[in-house]
Amino acid sequence: MAAARNGKSGLLEKWRIDEKPVKIDKWDGAAVKNSLDDAAKKVVLEKYCYTENFQLVDGRLLICTVSCLFAMLALVWDYLHPFPESRPVLACCVVSYFIMMGILTLYTSYKEKNIFLVALQRDPAGMDPDQVWQLSSSLKRFDDQYTLRVSFADGKSKKWRDSEFTKSVSAFFDENGTLAMDQFEKCVSELHDALAIDKKTK
Repeated sequence: MAAARNGKSGLLEKWRIDEKPVKIDKWDGAAVKNSLDDAAKKVVLEKYCYTENFQLVDGRLLICTVSCLFAMLALVWDYLHPFPESRPVLACCVVSYFIMMGILTLYTSYKEKNIFLVALQRDPAGMDPDQVWQLSSSLKRFDDQYTLRVSFADGKSKKWRDSEFTKSVSAFFDENGTLAMDQFEKCVSELHDALAIDKKTK
């Protein structure tokens, strides 16, 4: 327990020394959500030393890349074969581009959802499958209630468990818009530790 407290204190002290306090316009909902998401991500990756997994982001980038390739093909083909000769290829590229945008919408809505971090907890011995941790959040427009959900998937059973909190953003920012990292770190750690303890008792 003492080591854990020392690790926590050392982490918070490192943030104070190495980085300026996070300060945002507290009336900007997007800035508030992004700053809290970044802080939660930092807690999971730096305090617990997990490895970030980029597959979810890579999937979105792949879809966007294919869409851009269709647009570039249409541009180059029209240059080499001026309209109306290029009409069939242009039509195919336009249709393909909008299909890819539809796929992107489905991907972000049903696959990514509000997930902003996927992290892997690797087995030190390298024998067991990686444990998966996910962070997702929501903050509705013109609302002050921030919801953070921590999800955990056991590497062996593949079963998901999650825990979340919903609190006013005023609990984490002072009147000047400076993030109270100590308070927020405590809330994130409580969600994580509750799932970690539950994992050990299964």
